[in-house]
Amino acid sequence: MAVAEARKRRGPSFVVRAAVACVLTVAAAGAVASAQSPKPLPSAADILRTMFAAPALVDYEGTKVISTVQGTRAETVTILEAYKRLGRLRLEFLSPESVSGRLIVDDGLSAWQYEPSLHLVIRGPSFVQGTAHPERATEVLRRYRVSVLGREAVIGRDTVVVALAPGEAGSNRRLWIDEATGVALRTEERDAGGEIVYVSYFSRVSYSLNLPPALFRFRQPAGAKMLNFYVSGDAVTSVNELQARAGKDIILPARLLNRFAFRDGRVARHGAFTAAAAAYTDGVGVVTVFQTPISRMAFPNVGGPVATRTGRARFLDVGYFRVLVWQSRGMNYAVLGNMPQAVLIAIADELAASR
Repeated sequence: MAVAEARKRRGPSFVVRAAVACVLTVAAAGAVASAQSPKPLPSAADILRTMFAAPALVDYEGTKVISTVQGTRAETVTILEAYKRLGRLRLEFLSPESVSGRLIVDDGLSAWQYEPSLHLVIRGPSFVQGTAHPERATEVLRRYRVSVLGREAVIGRDTVVVALAPGEAGSNRRLWIDEATGVALRTEERDAGGEIVYVSYFSRVSYSLNLPPALFRFRQPAGAKMLNFYVSGDAVTSVNELQARAGKDIILPARLLNRFAFRDGRVARHGAFTAAAAAYTDGVGVVTVFQTPISRMAFPNVGGPVATRTGRARFLDVGYFRVLVWQSRGMNYAVLGNMPQAVLIAIADELAASR
């Protein structure tokens, strides 16, 4: 009875205040639950589109560590990497001492690499895609089995982890893509047995820098030898047209390993001789096949010997890209790309079988 009398004395305002307090408590609990619930992961197509849009939007500079494994031998290098939007890249190798001084400059048209140990400059086609290509997400989804594995922090930044498994020959890849910028902060490649053969990751990175254009101009050291795989001229986007311009001695398949599709190519004529370079892509990586007559160009004796169907070949791993060179039937051949050695050898074997 005393309780009932107390409620009467408090009046209706007490009931209203109690109801409001109850509503606020429920709302606060809902807010806490919402804050604790994880943000939904983006779809594979969405995060890939973000990555392919990044080259036209983002400038950055950072320190990157790259580790490669070949058989029982592993090599780890540290580089200073700078990128300016629309396709300009500079890599300065800092350590170990055996590669210190190696320099790569990609100006969006061609890539220049200086090997101080050989006093050699290697010039090849650009491997940087400077413009935004979000449509390539569809191409990657068609050629790879793509899975979004979750989120992980890399150097304090939120990344989305994406796994790419090729349907045919090739390595399995994992990318840790900065969710805010689209830059891949970590990359792994694994062989068919699941063993890691390549890892790269940033130990620090800074965005939105005003990097000077002069940083991305290459100056050839005096007296350096030149290994030139660059063919100037307008790009040809039809493989049939490129074949017609290059002639019957040049091998130009529409696809390589049933994985890499023809992207574009160039032909240069030197009197009666022809040099051709054709670029192929699987949406993620780029491979270039370079061909020229032996009488037109002699390859320096660089790299280590490897066995292919073509016979003797030489493989040069220069960090940013790898080069496989050989000679057959009066022609020089070179396959260049940021692919494992096994993929480049498989391409060489396929080209040899098509002759």
